[in-house]
Amino acid sequence: MKTVVWISFLLLCGLVPKAQMDHHFGPLDPRPPRIPNELTYSTKQLAGFLQEQYDNEHDRTAAAYAWVTSNIRYSKDSMLSINWSMNSEDKIAATLRRRKGVCDNFASVFADILAWMNIPSYVVNGLASGNSSGLAHSWTAVRLSGTWYLCDPTWDAGPDNSKKFFLASPADFIASHWPFDPLWQLIPNPISLHEFDRGYQAQRQKVNNSIKHSPDEFIALDSLQQLEAQGKRMSDIGLEQNNLRNWYAYNKMNIAIIYGEQDMNLFNAAVADVNKANTHLNRFIEYRNNLFKPAVADKDLEPMLHPIDGLIENALARVALIGKGRENFQYDTGNLKEKIAGLQKRLEAQRLFLTVYLKSDLIERDKMFYQ
Repeated sequence: MKTVVWISFLLLCGLVPKAQMDHHFGPLDPRPPRIPNELTYSTKQLAGFLQEQYDNEHDRTAAAYAWVTSNIRYSKDSMLSINWSMNSEDKIAATLRRRKGVCDNFASVFADILAWMNIPSYVVNGLASGNSSGLAHSWTAVRLSGTWYLCDPTWDAGPDNSKKFFLASPADFIASHWPFDPLWQLIPNPISLHEFDRGYQAQRQKVNNSIKHSPDEFIALDSLQQLEAQGKRMSDIGLEQNNLRNWYAYNKMNIAIIYGEQDMNLFNAAVADVNKANTHLNRFIEYRNNLFKPAVADKDLEPMLHPIDGLIENALARVALIGKGRENFQYDTGNLKEKIAGLQKRLEAQRLFLTVYLKSDLIERDKMFYQ
């Protein structure tokens, strides 16, 4: 079970005044799609229905957005009950079951429906309302026809089925949404937190040179690579704001969790290799103690030890990787190395016996078993 760290900015995630956003697509159907109720408790089933009913990615995205904003109700009681005690899949399922949530729930459900329709998307976390003392918030980046747009289903939630923040251009969106990871500003010259606080235009000031990935390249990275890239960019921004520091700490915690899981898997696999090697060696010793009976050809004796070499090699390689990502305080690799060294000595002793045995005549061989 993964460690849970309390992130205070999520308690502030809420609704703020709305502003009209422009996008490059045609008029949208103002009505939310009518989806059979039994299909609305699974993002996979929701996505399947929308794929059947709509012909293109834009209409499917618009329908998914309209369903989320019309059927999920903003409620602060969801912050503790379904956000930090579950994994992402359980959190999304709970949101659909309860039909309520906070910004992270809106953004995550919307992104997951898109994922099931193979429409690239990403849940973005940052600050909202136009200044650095504003609300920490979550929204969604979406790629359609090769271009990335930004959506805020939380701010468009409600019975009027508003789409004021649907497929917004990044240059407009930055006026009210500042992502912790500057990559998701999606503008050529990301602005600093100070610029955001002052309400300057997006093109005014370049924040840093640390954005090495495009959004497409970033979402193709594995989870650890994404977290490390985000951490580097956030650190380069300067952790001057409390919510940003909290998110950076949470990001570091997730990196530590992944490295911890990697170390655990490496250690357990190394132990398993050592145990298998011991089993092979003990079987060989038992066969030797039985005077190599039933008999096999001389050429087949030494190969019986070959699997042990591979298992020891694997174990040592795994032990060498433990603690590479972060300092290891949990797993006793020293003790495991001692066991491997002892296993190697026992293996060498059996090989030495075999070398002499195979060079000896039958009479001398018989004597060797009783020495």
